[in-house]
Amino acid sequence: MLARKMDAVRCIQEKAESVNENFEFNLTYAEANYTYFSSKYSTFNGNSSEELEENQAEFAWMYREMELNPDTHFYNTPVDTEHSSVHVPSNVWDRSKRVLKTIMWSEQLDEVFRQNYQSDPALSWQYFGSDTGILRHYPASQWTDPRPNRLDADIYDCRKRSWYIETATCSKDIVILLDHSGSMTGFRHHVAKFTIRSILDTFSNNDFFTIFNYSAGVDDIIPCFNGALVQATPENIEVFNEAIANLPDPEGYANLTLAYEKAFQLLRTYYEKRHCNATSTCNQAIMLVTDGVAGNTTDVFQKYNWGNGENGTSKMNVRIFTYLLGKEVTKVREIQWMACLNRGYYSHVQSLDEVHEEVLKYVDVIATPLVLQNEQHPPTWTHAFTDKTYDPKTSDDRRPRLMIAVGVPAFDRFYRHENSTNRRARLLGVAGTDVPVEDIDKLTLPYKLGVNGYSFVVSNNGYVLLHPDLRPLGTNGKMNPNYNSIDFTEVEHLFEDQSPREPGESILKIRSAMVRHEAKEFKDISVKFHYDKMRRVSEEMQDYFFAPLPNTPFTLGIVMPSEYGKTWIKVGEEVLKNIHMKVNISDFFIGENWKVHPDWVYCKYHYLEGHEFKTPEAELREFLGKMVKDDWKWAEQYAEDESDWDDKDDLNCGRKTLGDDAYYCNKELVHLLIFDAKVTNYSYGEWKFENEEERQLITRFGATLRFVATMSGLTRWQFIFGEVEVDTDREFGDYHTTAIDETWYKSAILQHHEDRTESFVYSVKHYNDPMEDSDLKVTASHAIFPRDGGKEAPACVVGFQFSHTRMWERFFSITAVDNCNHCLPICTDDDVDCVVIDNNAYIVIGQNMNTTGKFFGEFHGDVMAAMVEKGIFQAIEVYDYQVQCKEEPKTNSDGHSLLHPLRLLSLGWKWLVARIFFQYQRIQWWVDGAPFMEYTDEIEDEYVAVGESNSASAAKPKEDSDDENALFQEPEPDPIYHPCDMRSTLYALQPAALIGINDFVEVPSTRPFLVKKIPNSNLLLVVVKVLMPSRSVRLTTEPQPILEYSKEFPCYKLNMSFYERRRIEECYTEHEDEELYTYCGNASRLGLTLQLLPLTIILMFYLTRCFMR
Repeated sequence: MLARKMDAVRCIQEKAESVNENFEFNLTYAEANYTYFSSKYSTFNGNSSEELEENQAEFAWMYREMELNPDTHFYNTPVDTEHSSVHVPSNVWDRSKRVLKTIMWSEQLDEVFRQNYQSDPALSWQYFGSDTGILRHYPASQWTDPRPNRLDADIYDCRKRSWYIETATCSKDIVILLDHSGSMTGFRHHVAKFTIRSILDTFSNNDFFTIFNYSAGVDDIIPCFNGALVQATPENIEVFNEAIANLPDPEGYANLTLAYEKAFQLLRTYYEKRHCNATSTCNQAIMLVTDGVAGNTTDVFQKYNWGNGENGTSKMNVRIFTYLLGKEVTKVREIQWMACLNRGYYSHVQSLDEVHEEVLKYVDVIATPLVLQNEQHPPTWTHAFTDKTYDPKTSDDRRPRLMIAVGVPAFDRFYRHENSTNRRARLLGVAGTDVPVEDIDKLTLPYKLGVNGYSFVVSNNGYVLLHPDLRPLGTNGKMNPNYNSIDFTEVEHLFEDQSPREPGESILKIRSAMVRHEAKEFKDISVKFHYDKMRRVSEEMQDYFFAPLPNTPFTLGIVMPSEYGKTWIKVGEEVLKNIHMKVNISDFFIGENWKVHPDWVYCKYHYLEGHEFKTPEAELREFLGKMVKDDWKWAEQYAEDESDWDDKDDLNCGRKTLGDDAYYCNKELVHLLIFDAKVTNYSYGEWKFENEEERQLITRFGATLRFVATMSGLTRWQFIFGEVEVDTDREFGDYHTTAIDETWYKSAILQHHEDRTESFVYSVKHYNDPMEDSDLKVTASHAIFPRDGGKEAPACVVGFQFSHTRMWERFFSITAVDNCNHCLPICTDDDVDCVVIDNNAYIVIGQNMNTTGKFFGEFHGDVMAAMVEKGIFQAIEVYDYQVQCKEEPKTNSDGHSLLHPLRLLSLGWKWLVARIFFQYQRIQWWVDGAPFMEYTDEIEDEYVAVGESNSASAAKPKEDSDDENALFQEPEPDPIYHPCDMRSTLYALQPAALIGINDFVEVPSTRPFLVKKIPNSNLLLVVVKVLMPSRSVRLTTEPQPILEYSKEFPCYKLNMSFYERRRIEECYTEHEDEELYTYCGNASRLGLTLQLLPLTIILMFYLTRCFMR
C-alpha cells in the first residue's frame, strides 16, 4: 500500500520536471489571458473562500468559477476530481513572472493526478508545492484553514510544511545565535524574535536545535538544555518561543567570537557522535540573527570549518546563515562574507514583512547538493499531522483524522542548459500525497490479532504513529500540541517501569531495535495492561513482534497475549458451502439487532462517492447479495495488475484504472463473519423459555437482554421479553458496537485465564460514564473458548444485562438472615457495612446506592490499604504522559485599570511608534509593488490543531480606534493548558491470597474486615466493622498530577532527547560543484532604504503634529 503511494508521488515528480523543462512561457499572453482555479478566490455557488483585496479586484477575471460536489472519500468536502486548484499565500503575488509561470505549467499535472486517483482510489489529497510558494492540490476545492477570524490573513505556505522542508533539507542540527547586546533594543529586538519564530516554524521532528543569546557572554535560552541539542517537536518549539517572548531587554556589547566558539563546540559533539566525518550525511548549521558584527571571526572558522585536522583544527562543513536586521546597518560585507565562505546565505531583513521570505531561502541552499546530484529522488515520510479539513469541534469522526505524508523532490534543470541565463541549482518543488493513518490500521487485520492484541507503528525517532493508547485529542476537545511526538516509552507500560519518566531496560531495548529498523521479537514481557479508559489494570504477559516497512522510516509491530494470542478459529469457504446447501447467507443477517465492527473492512467500494451507506450493516447487506451471484469475484484492494509484471524496477505511471463500481473484500474475515452469523442466528431468533424455573430465574433478577459478540466483529443482542423498540431510542447495540474491543469482552477473556472455572464477569458502569438506560444495569459476560487438539482459542463472549436494583434487593434479602450458622455477619446490622466489589475494587453493590461504580478505597481507604498490605489486591501505578492540565487565568487587581499618568504617557508613545511603523510599511510595500501585509508575532504551527481559537495567525491592518480602545480594554483570557504528567494507582485482585482467609482480618489502625470470593465470578464480598476505630485514609483511582520531579517542565523530559534515533537516510549534504551553482545573497536593498529616508522624516513630523493635536 505504501509503495503505491510512493509510486504515485514519483509520477507527479517526473511529470513536473518534464513539463517545467520544456515549457515555453509568454508573459504578455499570460498577464492578459490566463485563468486558473484558485482555491481562495474562485467562486462556487457565488461564494469564494476569501474576498479579493481592493488592489486585486481588477484581476478577478483570472479566477475560473468552480463546479464542486461533496465527496465521501474526501470527508464530504466539495471537490472537483477532474481538476486541481491552486493556493497562493497572501505574501506571494500570483501575477509575478515566476509565480504565474509556475501556475501555468503545473496545470499539466492534472493528467497525472487523475491517472493516480483512477488507479488507486484510496489516494487522499495529491499536491505539488513549488519553491515559489504556490501549492497545486488535487482534487480542486475551496481552501479551508484554521483561522478563527476570517479577517485574518491567510499565512499558509507549503514551504513551511513538514513534507516540503524534510524532503528538501533532510535531518538538521542547528544552533541559532541571537544577538542580545544593547544595539538590539526596540524594533530590531522585535524583528529578531519574529525571525527566530519563523526559523523554528520550518523545523520538524527530525531536526535538533538549540538557541543561544549572546552579548558579553553566551547563555542558553533554556538553561536546563545546556550542552544539548533538543528535538524540534512542537512542544519543544513552543517552549523556546515562550522563552524568547519573555527575554529581558538587550544590554551590553556583543562577543560574537565567543558565541561562535560555543556553537561550534556543541555541534562538534554531535558531529562526532553521529560519525559525520565517515558518512557525510550530516546537515549542520549556525544561524546568526544580529544587527551587525564587531571584530574578526576568521580564527573560529579556521579552527572548526576550514581546518585540515592539524593542531586541533577540523573541517566540519557547518553552514552559516546570517540574518542582518534593521535599515541603517554597517559592516555588511563582513556578515555577508561569513555566510558566503561557509556554504550559507546572507539575508538583510529590514521589516517584518520580509522575514518570511528571507527565512525560507536557507531551504534552497541546503537542498543544493540534492539538486546537483540529479539522479536520485529520495522519498521522505513525515510524522503525523491532522488533515486540513478536520475540525475536532464539528467532526463526527470516531477518532481524530491523522495523516502522514510522503514527499519526493523535483529538480529545476534549467541551470544545466548551455544557454541558460540562470546558473543557480534550484529545487523546483516537492510532490506529495497524504496517507490516512486509519488506512494503515485497517490493513493490520485486527481480527487476527484478536482480543487484547493490537498493532502499532513507530517512526525512526521512536514516536508512535499508530497505537491504541495514542490519544491525539485532549479532554478539552483540542488536539494535544505534542500528539505527533509521543514516544513509544510513553504508551507502553512495562511492569519493570516503577518510576515516572524512567523506562526500564526491556522497553528501551525494544524501542532501540525498532528505531534501527530491525526485525525482531521479544516474548513473555510483563506489562501493566490497562483498559476501560485507564481505570482497570492487570499484570499480563505479552509478546512483541515487529519488522520495518520497506522504503519508509516506520516499523510495524504487533502485540499479542503470550498465553492465548497465538491461536484463532479459521473457517472454510462459507459462501460456496451455503450456496451448495441452497441457503441464502443474507438470511443470517435479518432484523436490526446486530452490528459489525465499524472500524473493520469487510467489503468496500473503491470509490465511496455514489456508494454511501448510512451504516456499516447496510453496506454489508449489499455485498452479501452480490456474493451469491455467478459473476462474483473476490477482489483485493492492492492486487497486482498486468502492468506490474513487466519491468518491476521501472516506475509504472500507467497503472490499470478501476471502474466506478470496483470493490474489494477481506475474504477471510467475511467467511468468518458468515460462519459466526450462521452459528448465532438460530439461538438469537425468537426467545422461548425452556421451563418455568428458567422464567422465574430471569424474572427474579430482572434480566432484560442477552447478547453475544464474536471475534469476527459481529454483535447480536435480544430483548428477552420483546420490548417494543422505537427507532429514535438508543439501545445496547448502539452503545456497544466494537465487539472484541468492548470492556466486558476484554474482562471476560482475562477472567477466563485467571479463573479456569465457568465464571462470569459482573460489571456496572463507572460513575462518570453516561447512563445507557433509565434503570442502571448490571452486565454479566462469559468467554467461550472452543478446544481442539489440546489448543483453545477465544471464539466469543456471551452475556446478560439485568436490573441493578433487583440484584441489590436480592443480595440484601439473602444476607439479612443467617443462612450458614454464623459463617457470615448479618449485612443489615448497624455495626457492619457489606460491600460487593469487582476484581478492580469498584463497587457493584453497596448499602448506599450512590456508591455504585465508585472505587471502594474512597469510602474504606484503611481497609483497601490493608488488603494491599496483605496481598489481596496489588496496587499498580500507571502513568499518563498525554494530559493537558488547565491553568486558572490570572486576574489583575482592579487598581490596574486606574492608569498612572506615566503609564498613559508610555502607552501613548508606544502607539505613536506603532503608527509610524504602520505608515512606513504601507509606503515600503507600495514601492515594492506588492499588497500590504502586516504580520503579528505569531507563526502558523505545522501541527496546530485545526479550529483552535488561539491558533497563530497573521493579522490584517486594524482601524485606528482599535489600538486606542486596546489601551483600556483587556479581553477575557482564553483557557490555558499546559502539558502535565499524571499518575493513576489502580488495583488488581490476587485470588491466591484469599486462600485460608476464613475470619475477620485485623491490621493495626484498621477496622476489622472479612473478605470472601464469590464463587464463579469476579466479585468479592467485603464486610467491614464500621464501629471500630481506624485511621483516616482516602484512596482514589482518579489520575493525580506527578509532583515529585526535581525539575520543572520541560526540563524533566530532557532525557528523552538522548534516546536512540535513526537519521533519515539518503541525505545529500555536499557536492563538489556546489560553489558553481549557488548564490549567497547580497545587500542591494540598502539603496532603497536611503531613498526612503527623507520621506520617513517627513512622515514622522506629520504624525507627531497629529498626535500633539
